[in-house]
Amino acid sequence: MRNSNTNNWRSTALIAGAILTAGVVTTTSTTDVHADNSQNNAQVSNDQVTYDQVRATADQQLAQLQSANDSKEAQQATANEQSNAADLARTNAQIDQLKASHAALEQEQAGAIAQAQASTAASIEAQTSAANAEYQQQINTQQQNEATQRAANDQQYAQAVSQAAENQQAVADINAQYQKALSDAANTQTSQAQAAANNYNSAVAKENDTYQGKLSAQQATNAENIKNAEASLASATANANKPYEVATTNDVAVTGRVAKPQTDFKVPAYVTKYGIHLEVRGYNGAIPVSDYTYPEFANTYYGEYPDSTAITNKAAESTPHDISEMPLDFQPGLLSYDAKNDHSEKVSADGLTADQVQVLRALALSWENGFRNNVFQNYREFYNVVNKNDGFVNVAPVDLVSTDFTDNIANQVVANRTKYNIDNNSHTVISSGMPAEATYTSVINDATKNLKKNLTSEFNGKSVYTDVNENLTTMQAGTPTLLNYAINLYNSMQGMYYGELVNPTHIGGHAVNLLCAGVRTVGIGFQKLTDEMTAKNGSGVSDRKNPSYAVTFDHVGFNIDHDANLTKEVQNRNVWGTSTVDAQLNTIKTAQYHVNKVPGTKTVTPTATDVQKATASEQQKLADVKAQAQQSLDALASAHQSSLNKLAQQYNDAKAQVKANYDVAVTKAASVRDAALKAIVVVDLQAYKAQLDSAYQNLVKADQVAAQKLAADRDAKIANIKKAENVKLDAKINELVPSVDPQIKQLQDQHQAVIAHGDAVLAELKAENKAAYNKLAEQFNVQLAAIQRRENAKRANEVRLANNTVVLPSAVKVANDGNIDTVAFPTASNPLQAETTGRVQTVSAPSIVKTATQTPIAVAPVVTTVNHAAENTVKSNESSAPVVTQTTAVAATTNNGTQTSVASTADNKATKADNSEKSVVKAGTVAKKQTPAKKSESSQKVDQSSMSIVALAATALLGTLGIIYSSKKRHN
Repeated sequence: MRNSNTNNWRSTALIAGAILTAGVVTTTSTTDVHADNSQNNAQVSNDQVTYDQVRATADQQLAQLQSANDSKEAQQATANEQSNAADLARTNAQIDQLKASHAALEQEQAGAIAQAQASTAASIEAQTSAANAEYQQQINTQQQNEATQRAANDQQYAQAVSQAAENQQAVADINAQYQKALSDAANTQTSQAQAAANNYNSAVAKENDTYQGKLSAQQATNAENIKNAEASLASATANANKPYEVATTNDVAVTGRVAKPQTDFKVPAYVTKYGIHLEVRGYNGAIPVSDYTYPEFANTYYGEYPDSTAITNKAAESTPHDISEMPLDFQPGLLSYDAKNDHSEKVSADGLTADQVQVLRALALSWENGFRNNVFQNYREFYNVVNKNDGFVNVAPVDLVSTDFTDNIANQVVANRTKYNIDNNSHTVISSGMPAEATYTSVINDATKNLKKNLTSEFNGKSVYTDVNENLTTMQAGTPTLLNYAINLYNSMQGMYYGELVNPTHIGGHAVNLLCAGVRTVGIGFQKLTDEMTAKNGSGVSDRKNPSYAVTFDHVGFNIDHDANLTKEVQNRNVWGTSTVDAQLNTIKTAQYHVNKVPGTKTVTPTATDVQKATASEQQKLADVKAQAQQSLDALASAHQSSLNKLAQQYNDAKAQVKANYDVAVTKAASVRDAALKAIVVVDLQAYKAQLDSAYQNLVKADQVAAQKLAADRDAKIANIKKAENVKLDAKINELVPSVDPQIKQLQDQHQAVIAHGDAVLAELKAENKAAYNKLAEQFNVQLAAIQRRENAKRANEVRLANNTVVLPSAVKVANDGNIDTVAFPTASNPLQAETTGRVQTVSAPSIVKTATQTPIAVAPVVTTVNHAAENTVKSNESSAPVVTQTTAVAATTNNGTQTSVASTADNKATKADNSEKSVVKAGTVAKKQTPAKKSESSQKVDQSSMSIVALAATALLGTLGIIYSSKKRHN
């Protein structure tokens, strides 16, 4: 079965190849496929064969040339070594002969040499003895001179001792006279100093008495002045500490009356029985009060009824008297109305004015924000249920605003409702009987379309949700005042919002709309109801004599991708218009709380700082008086001290004069003594003795220096004697036995010349061998490159189809030299080759493939040996020694099939290092060729999918030539 399939594919391929021959002349080689066939089915051109043959020849001849070069160089090196060894032996023999002759001559002249040596020794001894005798005579003379000098010194010192004894008495007499003169001078000095001290002390005592009198008088004056200044300061301080009255303006906080909602009011029984009917999900009928999580929320339901009907226990604190008393927050509970205590402005029969509408809008906006914030802060479960899917769980809502933007929306909604006669029980929607463009959603969409467009563009990729809804209630009044309308609206909104907070699972639609955190604005509209509308059953209007209103709350906002941060950022932007209710709200807030400025007086108790400031002048006066008093005392003290200083200076001058007198007397006595002593010659025996000893020691030191020089001169003279006598001896011995060292040196230099000559011959031989090898390698490289260029030119029109190569027609015919065949379309792969890759194998690349193993034959070279020592040349006969060396595929190709120059290793082979041993390959050894292992049967199968790819590719190619053939296979 396997052979059959393979043959079917091969048949198809052969058909394609036959058709291709219509455009390309090819030579096709086909081989049958058998399991044991070892032939390679790759298609090889004549260029490939020629290339391999030339390459094999190149490798063989280069290897032979290299082997011959190596042999010649080895023989030359051996010849050099032999020649050097022979020359060295001859040189050493000649040197030994010279040394032997020299030794024999020395033996013959031994007696004469000994006689000359003895004569030299005797001459040196005689001259040395004479030099030593001369030196000793000089030393003896020095010693005699030193003895003479020592005796003279002793005699001179004895004479000086005798003269000193004679002068000693005369000196004693002179010194006694000098001491008496000093004593007289000292007594005179003491007498004069005492007199000066007595005069000074008397003068100082008198000055002190005078100063003390002046000081006492001045101190009395100062004390009086300071007393007066202190009394003046005390009076000023007492006046400054007295409290005083000043005019003031006081801030008085005024808190206005604000009504408080009530939740414990009494409701008539019929109303209780009627039940609670609100828009709460899950209830179709009345809602039991027991279902409320917070029962007070149920009571707010009754705000839907006019207070005069529903509320009977009207608490005073829950009854506002004016608009300013309406609460701005929105706690659970209802307000009462008392017409007798209503101080608000009237509402005409035509209805609310525009200003009155704005007041009600301001209140309604505040109440809606109050409801949202109160529920978030205190009833969080309701808020979180409403916003659980909008990203605002536990996130506080942003306050709603009422602006010119929302007023326009509210006014348009009111206009549309009026136009289409929509009553107070119907929302502004299509189902109420109005067209789509008039509904509240249409009005809001028109107003916000640009804002929504901008947000959608800004938050591209995120969802932008539009939060819009509408709440609707009814407002009426039994008394046509603004306060009555406001209380009714307040109570109605209580029922609409708190009344619908039954429990977290049942929240009315109105409360849900308002608690939606995504809304940012509210348009509050007041639609005046017609008599026809109020007369309808279920209108809820109990008093028709005054205008009634349908109040709409249209909420608008955007939620950005249910992301609270993004949504609040948009809500806080300045894109919602300008508030139109701030003035109204501020008026109410001011009435409920403000601060008044009230004029009056108050008693001020001066502080220490105040007293300090008020008495600063008196304090300065006291300080000045004290300063002046101190200055007067300082002046007296200064004058007194000046007088004392003058007396002290006079006293010091007197003492200086006494001292000067004493110094003159002492100087005169010393002069008289010195004149007398000068007449007597006094000798210092110790100094004189030291002077004599110093002179003697100087002589001894000079003699020692001279003795050292004499010894050095003697030693130098003896050394010169020995040197001169030894020179004479050496000359005599050299005359008897001449030296052979010059001849030995000459022989050694001649041997080194022989070695250098052999090295030069070997280096020249290596250079010639390398040049010959490189020349032959270059010739083969040129020939191989030419073959490669022919192959490349022919392969230029080949293309690859799967694992096959196809030759296409060429616009320019490639010349065929008759020796190279064109590669044809391949046949089926050899199964042995298929084992290698599992695919059909073809020629893989247009480059020429080198053989994997080559065994060049080397021929033994002819070597010429030159023997320099023997002065002749010996040539050996040429002989051949075939040597087979093994090379691998690496020598011919690289791993990827790229050609490598045959001379790539020439430099390494031609310039081997010269050493004493060469590596030789034994003759007759043959490189073993690697034989592929036997192929397994499974690896011989042909990949049919690969064959199909080849067939399809061939079909596509033949189609471009206008030739069609069938690649359908036959399976058994």
